[in-house]
Formats: sequence, structure tokens, C-alpha cells
Amino acid sequence: MSRLFAIDVEGAKNIGNIIADLRGTEKQVVVASMRSLNKTALWLRTQATREISKNRRITQKIVRERLRVLKASRRQLRSQVLARLGGVTATKVGKPRQTKKGAKVKHYEFPGAFVATMPGGHTGIYRRKRKTRLPIRELTVPLEPEGSEIIERFLDNGVMQRFEVLFERELKFLVQKS
Repeated sequence: MSRLFAIDVEGAKNIGNIIADLRGTEKQVVVASMRSLNKTALWLRTQATREISKNRRITQKIVRERLRVLKASRRQLRSQVLARLGGVTATKVGKPRQTKKGAKVKHYEFPGAFVATMPGGHTGIYRRKRKTRLPIRELTVPLEPEGSEIIERFLDNGVMQRFEVLFERELKFLVQKS
């Protein structure tokens, strides 16, 4: 399951005041907006990665791979964070162990599951779909709904303030440079 979270210039309130104070040209404002949006999206990905990995107690690398930044351009002043938070295969979280009750990886327990190595060499935690021997399915550690809630909380609270700070810094740099 993928969700797209957008960061847009329209949500910022103090942009007009910043532009008037620094007296930037239209081209400088567009470039500063684009750079600020991209840096804000990268900041959002970093903050969300830290928070999700702390809540789910998995490494940041696993979460970071599932959050992708679609950068803004001069034509499209909108950056987006694509979040694929459907679930992570249990073997990516840690080394699986077979227990009496089922299988376990780190602190996640899967009752009634088993650890198996497939003919291709992949080791995973599986559970039977029915009482018969086959079919089986590989188990995952879910990142939803906590992941989306964390990203939305950052979108509601901190993103626009961060964007305004970065926009002012970028525009100031471009005006001084020219």
C-alpha cells in the first residue's frame, strides 16, 4: 500500500512578507521555492524515518528504503513523499528463530508460524493459508497505520514552519549572490 504526501508552497503564510523584505526577483523566488521544497521533503523523510523506526523498533535503513522523495522542479512547485508502508518481510527485521509456539524475530512473535528455507535459498517466516501443506505465505511486520499517522502529524505541525525558514535562507542567499 502506497500513500503520497504532498508539500506545496500554497500552505505557507509568511512567504509574501519574506519576498517583500528581501526584494527578490521572480526567478530567484521560484528557485528558492524549489530548493526549499526539496530540502523540506528530505527533512520530512528523515524525521518520519526516525520516528517510525523508533516506534516499530526496527532499523532506520528499512524504513528509509520505503520512503521516497519526488522532488519539485521550476515548473511544478510541489515536492512529494511516497510512502510504501504496507509491511516489511520479517526476515529483513532480524534473524528468524523457531520457537515452540511458532516463530520469532527480534521482539515480534508469530504464533503458529515456521521458519523455512526455500529452494532458491531465501529464508523466511511462513504460515500456512489452510490446514493443508500448501499454500503458504510469508509474514510481514506492518508499518501501518502508525507510519501514515506520524507523517501526517509532521505535515500538520512542523513542515510549513521548516519550509518558511529554509525559504528565507535560500532567498537571502540568492539575493546576496546576485
